[in-house]
Amino acid sequence: MTESNDNNKDASWKSFKPEDLSGRARYGLCISSVVPRPIGVISTVSSKDEDGVVNCAPFSYTSLSTHDPPIVTHGIVLSGGKKKDTLVNIEATEEWVFNVLTVSYLEETNACSASVPPEANEMELNGLETLPCQFVSPPRVAKANVAMECKLWDKKEVFNDHGEHTTTIVMGRVVNFHIHESVLKDGQEDNDPRVDLKKLQAVGRAGDITYWPVGVNDDNILAMPRPK
Repeated sequence: MTESNDNNKDASWKSFKPEDLSGRARYGLCISSVVPRPIGVISTVSSKDEDGVVNCAPFSYTSLSTHDPPIVTHGIVLSGGKKKDTLVNIEATEEWVFNVLTVSYLEETNACSASVPPEANEMELNGLETLPCQFVSPPRVAKANVAMECKLWDKKEVFNDHGEHTTTIVMGRVVNFHIHESVLKDGQEDNDPRVDLKKLQAVGRAGDITYWPVGVNDDNILAMPRPK
């Protein structure tokens, strides 16, 4: 065991039990502690029919869980005990698109987080053009240089200590990647693609109402080889 240095020994530590905090305080502590978080701009449709309504909203309880097969996860929190349109649509169609947020459409995406009626199309309301997908019904965001077509792999409903359904975690199997040539890493073979971090200029989420990072530059990235 490595001993703490003198600074850590002298530091004043505070411990917080989640159950002792209010819901608002617990939320604030969680989102300011787990940073940065990837933002999934999720596009869905209400049904696979031609008259299905398109929905688009950002979610920062987002992660890649495995690459074999590629599985992404999103924690979709209920609002006032009611399922959000994104969750309703995913449960109805078992499909969605995970659009990776970048600086090029941050303002439009932030506007998509507003509460609007289920029959409203957030993409149209906020001037986001779309492109069709190949294997799922929802469209992808045209400005998203990285987008993943997802099909529902599994889901888990989360209940709090009072037995209230608070969140549904959806797991999606990526069935197709759409990568714009402008963000592909140079020198890679076609059968071994990589996304270039500096070309992508991704946006993440931190605490409060803060987006971070908002793009990258040479001063805030570090390549570090793994020890052998």
